[in-house]
Amino acid sequence: MKPGVDFDYGRPLLETIPAIQQQGRLGCGRMDRWWSAPRPLRLVGAVAAGLCLLVCVGGVAAEVPPTRVFAVSTPDANHCARWLPERPNGGEQKPLASVPAAPSPLLSPSRLPSMADGASLPQGFSGQAMAQKWASGPATLPWNSLALELIVKYQQNPLRAARVLAHLHAAANDAIAQLAMTSKVDATQAVAVHAAASAVLAHFYPRESPGRIEAIGIGAILAVAARARVSPETLAFAAAVGHRAAIEAIERALDDGGDATWNPADRPAAGPPVWRAAPPLNLYNPSEPLAGNWRTWVLDDGREIAPPAPVPFGSAPYWIEAQEVLRVSRALTAEQKRIADHWNLDRGSVTPPGLWNRKAMELVAGSGSGTAEAARVLAALNVAMSDALVACCRAKFDHWTVRPVNVIREKLDPDFLPYLLTPPFPGYVSGHAAASGAAAEVLAAFFPERAAELQEWAEEAAMSRLYGGIHFRSDNTEGLRLGRAVGRRVIERSLGGDRARAGVEQSRPADQ
Repeated sequence: MKPGVDFDYGRPLLETIPAIQQQGRLGCGRMDRWWSAPRPLRLVGAVAAGLCLLVCVGGVAAEVPPTRVFAVSTPDANHCARWLPERPNGGEQKPLASVPAAPSPLLSPSRLPSMADGASLPQGFSGQAMAQKWASGPATLPWNSLALELIVKYQQNPLRAARVLAHLHAAANDAIAQLAMTSKVDATQAVAVHAAASAVLAHFYPRESPGRIEAIGIGAILAVAARARVSPETLAFAAAVGHRAAIEAIERALDDGGDATWNPADRPAAGPPVWRAAPPLNLYNPSEPLAGNWRTWVLDDGREIAPPAPVPFGSAPYWIEAQEVLRVSRALTAEQKRIADHWNLDRGSVTPPGLWNRKAMELVAGSGSGTAEAARVLAALNVAMSDALVACCRAKFDHWTVRPVNVIREKLDPDFLPYLLTPPFPGYVSGHAAASGAAAEVLAAFFPERAAELQEWAEEAAMSRLYGGIHFRSDNTEGLRLGRAVGRRVIERSLGGDRARAGVEQSRPADQ
């Protein structure tokens, strides 16, 4: 199957809440009265709507026969990597404006209805498919799909998308790791994941309707509790653990450099080798010039793993690469165009990190993994892609290399335009190649039987940028090498050296 397979978890639920809002059933009358109501009242209304919907889901879930037993065992607590910074001696968490200090009071043992008797919950709710998606299977998958929908909705670029996904899945993974010493029950882990994921996504997407994402989380928790007969005390404890992991992730996001502001005066002096506005967009300032300074997850910083210096501008090898871009662009085959289009993912799409997440979801679902193993895979995948893109951007803005379209139009063909639009930032190295190299390396370690196929996809992603006419070959090959090096560093931490090496040794690419 291709990486673009979309499991579409969560869409029915997300379409149901607006439908009920349109019918004026949130306790605020007509929609004009709803939006004119004070923000706290709208928050309560949204939470109540989501709670009612998903408690109904929980009632249906209690009637659904249990899903199959997952084939992959839960990771041992002693070998479960954590990604978020740990406080020394259990230090207190700072209050955050974007997230409450504790889980919703609705999840306290004194407020929770008994989940032991499924008949006590509403029956016959039509959204049985909703229950299957939110209350069975790995709990991280519906949140991953919701995150991809939000990435598309808010037209985030690949760097911002990778940042969101890394924090989301680090929080889910670490919530399970914190639970590991007291519980390895899949349902309890799912409760912690739902609490962590809903708080993290609500932080990253504050423009969503107030309480919408939190309401989804509460409903998902109650649906899991109904299905698995989780006691109110266990549910409240697991939700608190997930909430704590979310706060740790949000604290990290507030301190990772993602909100820094660039000074245009810091750009280098103009010159033939230096990046400049590229036709036809001709955008003067580059996109995300400070991303190479963002806080990394595994690397010490964006320069710890760096590519060699680019091919010297104006040298014989440089013009050989420029001629290759022109030659390939003039003779593109239908298959090469398909590949270029398939991987051409920027704002308004799921982006390359999202495409690799869809592939990971397919692999996780096909393997029968439980919540803990799925969280481990997705955390390692997204941490690796995030670090690879930070290192990639550090190289881009260390070298400021000009794009092929500029030099080809100036020296070889004044009418040249590449098949794809040239992104507004320096070329060396390719971000698509770096993210794909990291993703393939990580997924190959977890799914070694698919390693060769995964590495082929990474190679295709890198070559797509040459077919598109927007990167030199060396941009792509060095981007792949960088990404693979980052991926190996991540799986060393996630899986341990022996298993990490065993997972990819059988399909090690020739360039390594």
